[in-house]
Amino acid sequence: MSSPNVMKYWLLLESLIFPGDAKNSDSTISEQERIAKNNEVLQRSMQLSPTEVAKILIEDLEVSRLTNKEQYVACNVDEKTIYSIYLLMTIRTIYKNTNFNSDKVEDLISEHHRRQISYCIEDIAENGLKPNIHCAFRGDRKSIFGESLRKDPNLCLVELLVEGIASFMCITSLPIIRSSDEITLCYIAALYTLIFVSDLKGDEMNESNVVSTKAKLNKLWGSVPKVTFFRNLMMLYGMVENEKKSIVHRDLLLKLWSPGGFVALLFAMQKSDKEEQSVKDVVVKLVSQPSYPKRAQASIVNQILCFLKASIDNKDAISYMGTGLISLRKLCENSIYNRKIVEDWLIKQVQPLLDLQKDCLTVMEWSEFSSMVHLFFQAFCTSTIECLPSEFLVPFIPLLITLYQYIDKYKTKPFVDVVCNHLSHLILRILNNRTTEELNIIIMNMASDEYPKQWLKVNSRVRIEEDILNSQHLKIVQREEKQECDSFISCSHVNSLAELLKKSSFSTLALKVFIILFKLFPTVGSMKKSLVDESMNNMDLLICDEDIQSRVIWEISNKYNGKIQIINALHILIEHKPLKSLLMENISELISVIEEFLVVCTEIGDENSHQLDKNVVVILLTLIREIVENGPVQSENVKRNLLGHLLKLQATTRDRDLNLHIVYLKQKIENGSGATPGIKVNEERFEEARTLLESKEPYKQVEGIQLFINLIKSKDVLTISNVHVIMALALNALKSPESYTFLNCVRLFASMVYLDEHIILETLTEEYLNESAGMDDRLLIGEALLKVCYEIGPLCYKYKNILLNCYMFGCRSPLDEFRFSSFSNLAQMCKILSYDVHKYFQELLNLINCELTSGKYVPAKRAAVMVLSELLSGMDNLIDFQEMLLPIYRLLKFLASSERTDEKIRLHASVGLETLAKKTKEFLSLTANEMSLEKEIQIRGIKTNSKHNFKSHILYMD
Repeated sequence: MSSPNVMKYWLLLESLIFPGDAKNSDSTISEQERIAKNNEVLQRSMQLSPTEVAKILIEDLEVSRLTNKEQYVACNVDEKTIYSIYLLMTIRTIYKNTNFNSDKVEDLISEHHRRQISYCIEDIAENGLKPNIHCAFRGDRKSIFGESLRKDPNLCLVELLVEGIASFMCITSLPIIRSSDEITLCYIAALYTLIFVSDLKGDEMNESNVVSTKAKLNKLWGSVPKVTFFRNLMMLYGMVENEKKSIVHRDLLLKLWSPGGFVALLFAMQKSDKEEQSVKDVVVKLVSQPSYPKRAQASIVNQILCFLKASIDNKDAISYMGTGLISLRKLCENSIYNRKIVEDWLIKQVQPLLDLQKDCLTVMEWSEFSSMVHLFFQAFCTSTIECLPSEFLVPFIPLLITLYQYIDKYKTKPFVDVVCNHLSHLILRILNNRTTEELNIIIMNMASDEYPKQWLKVNSRVRIEEDILNSQHLKIVQREEKQECDSFISCSHVNSLAELLKKSSFSTLALKVFIILFKLFPTVGSMKKSLVDESMNNMDLLICDEDIQSRVIWEISNKYNGKIQIINALHILIEHKPLKSLLMENISELISVIEEFLVVCTEIGDENSHQLDKNVVVILLTLIREIVENGPVQSENVKRNLLGHLLKLQATTRDRDLNLHIVYLKQKIENGSGATPGIKVNEERFEEARTLLESKEPYKQVEGIQLFINLIKSKDVLTISNVHVIMALALNALKSPESYTFLNCVRLFASMVYLDEHIILETLTEEYLNESAGMDDRLLIGEALLKVCYEIGPLCYKYKNILLNCYMFGCRSPLDEFRFSSFSNLAQMCKILSYDVHKYFQELLNLINCELTSGKYVPAKRAAVMVLSELLSGMDNLIDFQEMLLPIYRLLKFLASSERTDEKIRLHASVGLETLAKKTKEFLSLTANEMSLEKEIQIRGIKTNSKHNFKSHILYMD
């Protein structure tokens, strides 16, 4: 306490009676008696008349307008007015000698004293301000001000009391003032009373007083809770008469446009008695007026955006987001400028993922990232009405899909699954709300991985990893190394979209995407062909190996990535069961696309047959057959158009397999249900073989295999055109545990090799290297591939690149058993193709050295040494392999003489050395017998036939 006299006034307050003070309150006396007793105590303590008190207050508060007008304040007034003046004098004296906002121990004020100050201000507002409010607030209402308003309000008293309690209204530590709506209502009404007076003749306030009064109103806006202020201001607006309404309405709008105004309005309306839907309508209508100034609308937009972000982590406020979203949507419809603000704000939320800071390893905290995703989900996906237009997020598509790919592998964790679901809903909502033209452009951009410049992509150095320190969080970090150059297929946006559609209920969207991808399929391979060809022509072969590798991978990705993505996406979507029924219901659309493809294929013609992708045409013809055989009955016009396209295609292609497909399709379309007996018999035989091969009994499978072999030998058109179907059935039967079935499947593959050898061998090698398949199945396929090569015999030299690269790739596998199988199969292939392994020899030695030095699986080491032994046994003429013999001999000699190596490894090495010694002796003896001492004399200048240089093996020629 800074003055000794202030204690007197605290004791004076202790002696007063207040209704809310349980210590001194007396329920037996009336309100009039209470005021009279308090007045008696105050007058006895101060020993001053009301006029003298008013004069002291005017001088103390420096109210220049009331100088020498104290008689107007305290003359001919009632008991309540006198009580208000004395109370103001009391608390004003306390205020001047007390620091209410200080945290020092000597300045601390008890909670009881704070409440008493609040009771005093409440009494002043009730007895001094309330009866003297401007008559404009009276109206026909009997509540609040109606019964207590006087006909001739004492405006001088109002001005003095307002000046006196203005400083108390801004003290945040006074509890009742901040929580009491009635005090705030009376104070605001008193301020407007003084403002209204400026319009009256004879009692005009000067301009400075008006400004001062409005300043108090603005100061109160920043001091009390904005919801309280706004609710009371709206109540006054509802009570005021029409001629004064414009003044309150203007201030109401100014407060709405100022920071915090929207939230204040929203919560003030939510506390009203109106229904929830009507509250939303009122708020939306009030904040989204097109007539508002540009800056005012921008302020409301920014307020709503801040409210949306703050509401995500606030369970009490998140239920009000719908009103904010509808308001924001209306404001965006009003002005392009408002849309731009929202777009910039959305980009700002993901900015840390786009522009990385050099010195910061953590890009975003997981809580911040999940809140951002939740915010987007709430703003765009929670409702079809209470949401923002999804077109805002169209440029975010590549960013959202990339984020989904990053966290999808962690979705088994509960806290990640929610974020993953939110991202998937966002992506599907955006695409589902697009028109066909817009969706077509988006899917094309995805397939080609070329988005417009303004679209957003996650920075290539951003990674999402597990947080070792907190198992309930992930880390969004940045790395210095670049993205792996060979990951372009695994990061396909089209494939991720197909997976999303397959899991979702958006079947109609899945159909649209399928049709668009199907349209792109034949053309995407040539989309960048000119660019790739130009790049290949400009390649500099003198650059370093890493640059060459990056360049090659870039070219592969540009040339083939789009087609690979589309094939994978179509494969994923076709497994979606609802899509199949939708395709049959919309078969006419699919047929029209197929007809367009056939026209394109026909226009390419035989002269540019290298531009015609055979696999694409085969897929188209297979689809046509499925539609003709299993689809709904088509009109004669459709069949006639398909037949015409097929005839044109047959006339322009010379490929035997395509011609077989076309011939069979022509027969099916021309004959329809009344097919010729020959076709019926062939179809029955094919279906019988297919049924037997699909059976689970081994003897039936073998019978079906034999039927297929017979059909292939008889060159049945239906069978030859369905090689891919037979191949899929044979791969499934190959996994049978019965060796008899397995060996017959090998015979079937060997017979199919002569129909389309490249596809068969390539399919087997892909299945052999498929890491997602089971180990036992892969080992069986590897053995089958080797046996197929034995069935083909020496002619398999044409496929040496596919076969040797397949097994050498398997020799690098981290799986021990698979590596052992690959080395064993590679040894047999080297024995068969020993005459043509020169360009692979160095790589073979590197693989064997790597296995022998760093490998830990002994059977794989033995198989690696066996590769050299089998290679030596397959050599016919040592002269042709002379540059390979010395490295082989040194390695085998070392392994055979080393005591540290395995016994069987030494045995394999010894066998190899014996084979080499035997072949060397045979070669030397053959050379000695054929050596001649005859001298050859050549006379130059005479034309003679050149001597032919034949190799020892007739199949050496490549």
